[in-house]
Amino acid sequence: MLDQKTIDKLKTALKKEQETLIGELKTIATPDPHLKNNWDVKHFELDENETSSTEELEAGENAIESDEDAKNKALSDNLELRLKEVNDALSRMGNGTYGICEVCQKEIPVERLKANPAARTDLEHAKKYAG
Repeated sequence: MLDQKTIDKLKTALKKEQETLIGELKTIATPDPHLKNNWDVKHFELDENETSSTEELEAGENAIESDEDAKNKALSDNLELRLKEVNDALSRMGNGTYGICEVCQKEIPVERLKANPAARTDLEHAKKYAG
């Protein structure tokens, strides 16, 4: 059983990670006002000084914007997923189910929780049920 001091340390680590993730998301996305915990990627735009009137350069700019948007979308998706895992762990702390494997209902070893405070399963089940 996790003692309160360990839970408090893990909660602090989760809160710090939550802040970091939100900060990183804000650099490439904005919160979706219609879907809770969903972020919309900001579109990459070139500076005014970088634009050109020729069709060839405009096509190149569109490719750059599209490539940058695709990279930011992939990054945003990964950050959103991790933020959800962190938020879920904080919720489990609040409802008393934190540190319990969601598959076998046994305690997750404290070493695993220290390595990944958002862990939902013990190591055995994490390997079996990894996406």
